[in-house]
Amino acid sequence: MTFEELYRIAASRVPAYRRFLTQRLGSVPEVVSREDFAALPLTSKKDYVKAFPLEDLCLDGTLEGKHVLCRSSGSTGKPTYWPQMPEQERYVADYLYTDLDEDLQISLRPALALVVLGLGSWISGELTTWGLRTLGIQKGHLTLATPGINLEEAAEILEEFGPRFPQTVLYSYPPFAKRLLEMASDRGVDLSVLRVSLRLAGEGYSERYRDHVNRLLGYPEGHLTSVVSGYGSTDFGSAGKETPLCVAIRRALYEGNLTEKVLGVPDLPSVCQYDPAAHLLEVVEGELVASKYQAVPLVRYRSGDRGELVPFREMMARLADAGVDPLRVLEERGCRTDRVRELPFVLVHGRIDGGVTFFAANILVGQVQGALETDPVLAGAFTGAFQLRCAETEDLSSVLEIRAELRPGATAPEDGAPRLARELARLSTEYAAVWESNGDRALPQIVPVEAGSLYSSTKVRYLDR
Repeated sequence: MTFEELYRIAASRVPAYRRFLTQRLGSVPEVVSREDFAALPLTSKKDYVKAFPLEDLCLDGTLEGKHVLCRSSGSTGKPTYWPQMPEQERYVADYLYTDLDEDLQISLRPALALVVLGLGSWISGELTTWGLRTLGIQKGHLTLATPGINLEEAAEILEEFGPRFPQTVLYSYPPFAKRLLEMASDRGVDLSVLRVSLRLAGEGYSERYRDHVNRLLGYPEGHLTSVVSGYGSTDFGSAGKETPLCVAIRRALYEGNLTEKVLGVPDLPSVCQYDPAAHLLEVVEGELVASKYQAVPLVRYRSGDRGELVPFREMMARLADAGVDPLRVLEERGCRTDRVRELPFVLVHGRIDGGVTFFAANILVGQVQGALETDPVLAGAFTGAFQLRCAETEDLSSVLEIRAELRPGATAPEDGAPRLARELARLSTEYAAVWESNGDRALPQIVPVEAGSLYSSTKVRYLDR
């Protein structure tokens, strides 16, 4: 589907979008070219999805024919529900099978699939589970277990059933996967004989993380298919995949310290390939913008992610100029080059608003601001200026770090972390779920700093109060 075709469907069949256009432009314009499409106003969760009744956002203005309701972030304190229609999900089993059979050859080595993702109405876990169940029924070669984010249960299943299969595929979020594997290793499970591979969602991870996990699993640090993820969101689905070529590129940049030379940024972004025939992506002022035909059609929808789109040939030329041949990296590390598809790349550098993803929960700058202002003890100790980031500890655990500016003469409260956590949980249902399931591991780390010291850093965003 082209940009123009999607627009015509949305403009003719989605009541909310027609009203949105009329409010913004005074009429529903005709779109016959990409230039016309690029002139349309951007939509977002706040000024479009939250501004209209759910039925009016749906195709044909009805929930009829939308076979399931899934929900996304409670970043404003209240979840957003996303109806799905059958066309959105029919591809999932085939997509999963292509990944599993091309990279892991499950038709030759059947697998235990372990889903350690949020279940219930959370779309990533539910959709993955549905796709894997369908795949197991239609294709075979797969046995599924769904402990969700109960890591104790997941560790028990891995320990008991992992040795009974030629390989195990773990679907999870980066911090949950790391903790689960460490728990299993502490129990004496020899992960190296289980041939475990990770399929990750929810947030990015560093190459140091990949190295650590590969060591736990018994693979070489630079292994290309053992740890992979993708790019997408509940709002518009999966939009990109971290293919073996993408991992080879990240490894070459990381191992050669070439990120800034090739990509022009100091920090290594996530690197995925996407199919422009299936995923309509743009970049507007540094933000990734998605358009998607689905139960709630989205036209020029702001993702909130900082990113860029790089054509295949341009990426390969940049790498060649730096003396890097990713195809040779693939060959040297045991991957086939005949499966490389000349698809463009989507690079994701982080959140536009300075928010972070922590244990798969979106933590927004405004939520931290609200927490610091609402709790009287925190408001009395800190000025309201802060920096927010998701950091890695020495053991590669994730920590939510908040560098907060102290008021003159004030000291940081000893119970600041649980106070901040309570307020964040009130403001974000996602964080509340993370805190409930992870306890003290999910507590924010408040780093008090003197007035004015925040401004010396340009690598993380801050809110200047």
